Amino acid sequence: MKKYLKFIPLLVILVLTGCGKRDEIVSSELSQALLDADLFCEQLTLLDNDNAEKRYSLNSKDYSELTAVVGTASTCDEFAIIKTGNTDSVVNDINEYLELKREQYEKYRPDETYKLDAPIIEVYNDAVVLIVTANTDTATKVYQEYLKKE
Repeated sequence: MKKYLKFIPLLVILVLTGCGKRDEIVSSELSQALLDADLFCEQLTLLDNDNAEKRYSLNSKDYSELTAVVGTASTCDEFAIIKTGNTDSVVNDINEYLELKREQYEKYRPDETYKLDAPIIEVYNDAVVLIVTANTDTATKVYQEYLKKE
Protein backbone atom coordinates (compact mmCIF):
# COMPACT_ATOMS: atom_id res chain seq x y z
CA MET A 1 0.00 0.00 0.00
CA LYS A 2 2.79 2.41 0.89
CA LYS A 3 4.32 2.09 -2.58
CA TYR A 4 1.12 3.49 -4.10
CA LEU A 5 1.06 6.53 -1.82
CA LYS A 6 3.89 8.13 -3.78
CA PHE A 7 1.57 8.40 -6.79
CA ILE A 8 -1.09 10.43 -4.95
CA PRO A 9 0.65 13.82 -5.47
CA LEU A 10 0.99 13.07 -9.19
CA LEU A 11 -2.67 12.13 -9.39
CA VAL A 12 -3.68 15.32 -7.58
CA ILE A 13 -1.62 17.42 -10.03
CA LEU A 14 -3.17 15.67 -13.02
CA VAL A 15 -6.69 16.17 -11.69
CA LEU A 16 -6.14 19.83 -10.83
CA THR A 17 -4.53 20.74 -14.14
CA GLY A 18 -7.33 19.05 -16.05
CA CYS A 19 -10.07 20.84 -14.16
CA GLY A 20 -11.31 24.30 -14.84
CA LYS A 21 -11.05 24.28 -18.62
CA ARG A 22 -13.88 24.35 -21.11
CA ASP A 23 -14.60 21.22 -23.09
CA GLU A 24 -14.92 23.18 -26.30
CA ILE A 25 -14.86 26.67 -27.72
CA VAL A 26 -18.24 28.17 -28.49
CA SER A 27 -17.47 30.51 -31.38
CA SER A 28 -20.19 33.03 -30.63
CA GLU A 29 -19.10 33.36 -26.99
CA LEU A 30 -15.38 33.74 -27.76
CA SER A 31 -16.20 36.18 -30.58
CA GLN A 32 -18.23 38.33 -28.21
CA ALA A 33 -15.48 38.24 -25.57
CA LEU A 34 -12.91 39.42 -28.13
CA LEU A 35 -15.18 42.17 -29.44
CA ASP A 36 -16.08 43.33 -25.94
CA ALA A 37 -12.39 43.64 -25.00
CA ASP A 38 -11.86 46.56 -27.38
CA LEU A 39 -8.79 44.92 -28.95
CA PHE A 40 -9.15 46.25 -32.45
CA CYS A 41 -8.54 49.69 -33.89
CA GLU A 42 -11.73 49.68 -35.94
CA GLN A 43 -15.11 48.01 -36.02
CA LEU A 44 -14.88 44.50 -37.42
CA THR A 45 -17.35 42.74 -39.70
CA LEU A 46 -18.41 39.10 -39.78
CA LEU A 47 -17.56 37.44 -43.10
CA ASP A 48 -19.90 34.95 -44.70
CA ASN A 49 -18.50 31.44 -45.12
CA ASP A 50 -17.77 31.82 -48.85
CA ASN A 51 -15.56 34.86 -48.30
CA ALA A 52 -13.96 33.35 -45.21
CA GLU A 53 -13.15 30.15 -47.13
CA LYS A 54 -11.47 32.19 -49.87
CA ARG A 55 -9.57 34.28 -47.33
CA TYR A 56 -8.01 31.28 -45.57
CA SER A 57 -7.91 28.92 -48.60
CA LEU A 58 -10.37 26.49 -47.04
CA ASN A 59 -13.27 24.52 -48.42
CA SER A 60 -16.33 23.24 -46.64
CA LYS A 61 -14.69 19.83 -46.06
CA ASP A 62 -11.88 21.51 -44.06
CA TYR A 63 -14.08 22.65 -41.18
CA SER A 64 -17.32 22.06 -39.32
CA GLU A 65 -17.69 25.67 -38.20
CA LEU A 66 -16.04 28.86 -39.45
CA THR A 67 -16.24 32.31 -37.90
CA ALA A 68 -14.15 35.08 -39.44
CA VAL A 69 -14.40 38.67 -38.26
CA VAL A 70 -12.30 41.23 -40.12
CA GLY A 71 -11.60 44.92 -40.44
CA THR A 72 -11.28 46.96 -43.58
CA ALA A 73 -8.25 46.72 -45.84
CA SER A 74 -6.69 49.66 -44.02
CA THR A 75 -5.82 47.48 -41.00
CA CYS A 76 -4.66 43.93 -40.37
CA ASP A 77 -7.07 43.48 -37.45
CA GLU A 78 -9.09 40.28 -37.55
CA PHE A 79 -9.88 37.05 -35.78
CA ALA A 80 -11.07 33.65 -36.86
CA ILE A 81 -12.35 30.59 -35.04
CA ILE A 82 -12.27 27.44 -37.12
CA LYS A 83 -13.58 24.11 -35.84
CA THR A 84 -11.94 21.31 -37.74
CA GLY A 85 -10.99 17.66 -37.68
CA ASN A 86 -7.54 18.52 -38.99
CA THR A 87 -6.06 21.35 -36.95
CA ASP A 88 -2.55 20.88 -38.41
CA SER A 89 -3.79 21.48 -41.95
CA VAL A 90 -5.82 24.54 -40.93
CA VAL A 91 -2.88 26.02 -39.01
CA ASN A 92 -0.75 25.52 -42.12
CA ASP A 93 -3.39 27.28 -44.26
CA ILE A 94 -3.54 30.17 -41.79
CA ASN A 95 0.25 30.53 -41.78
CA GLU A 96 0.30 30.63 -45.58
CA TYR A 97 -2.47 33.25 -45.52
CA LEU A 98 -0.52 35.36 -43.02
CA GLU A 99 2.66 35.18 -45.12
CA LEU A 100 0.76 36.39 -48.19
CA LYS A 101 -0.97 39.10 -46.20
CA ARG A 102 2.37 40.29 -44.83
CA GLU A 103 3.80 40.56 -48.35
CA GLN A 104 0.77 42.56 -49.47
CA TYR A 105 0.84 44.89 -46.48
CA GLU A 106 4.57 45.53 -46.78
CA LYS A 107 3.74 47.27 -50.06
CA TYR A 108 0.32 48.67 -49.17
CA ARG A 109 0.43 49.56 -45.45
CA PRO A 110 3.88 48.85 -44.01
CA ASP A 111 2.88 50.57 -40.75
CA GLU A 112 0.39 47.71 -40.14
CA THR A 113 2.75 44.78 -40.68
CA TYR A 114 3.95 44.70 -37.07
CA LYS A 115 0.60 43.13 -36.19
CA LEU A 116 1.47 40.23 -38.48
CA ASP A 117 4.83 39.68 -36.79
CA ALA A 118 3.23 38.03 -33.76
CA PRO A 119 -0.31 36.90 -34.50
CA ILE A 120 -1.99 34.67 -31.97
CA ILE A 121 -2.59 31.21 -33.38
CA GLU A 122 -3.92 28.75 -30.82
CA VAL A 123 -5.23 25.22 -31.12
CA TYR A 124 -7.71 24.10 -28.48
CA ASN A 125 -9.20 20.64 -28.96
CA ASP A 126 -10.88 20.84 -32.39
CA ALA A 127 -10.63 24.62 -32.78
CA VAL A 128 -8.01 26.83 -34.35
CA VAL A 129 -8.11 30.44 -33.18
CA LEU A 130 -6.38 33.28 -35.03
CA ILE A 131 -6.21 36.78 -33.56
CA VAL A 132 -4.39 39.63 -35.29
CA THR A 133 -4.27 42.82 -33.24
CA ALA A 134 -1.82 45.35 -31.85
CA ASN A 135 -3.01 44.37 -28.37
CA THR A 136 -1.67 40.81 -28.26
CA ASP A 137 -1.12 40.80 -24.49
CA THR A 138 -4.73 41.74 -23.80
CA ALA A 139 -6.00 39.38 -26.51
CA THR A 140 -4.06 36.51 -24.94
CA LYS A 141 -5.55 37.32 -21.52
CA VAL A 142 -9.07 37.47 -22.96
CA TYR A 143 -8.56 34.12 -24.71
CA GLN A 144 -7.10 32.47 -21.58
CA GLU A 145 -9.92 33.84 -19.40
CA TYR A 146 -12.48 32.55 -21.88
CA LEU A 147 -11.00 29.04 -21.68
CA LYS A 148 -11.53 28.90 -17.93
CA LYS A 149 -14.65 26.96 -17.13
CA GLU A 150 -17.32 29.08 -15.53
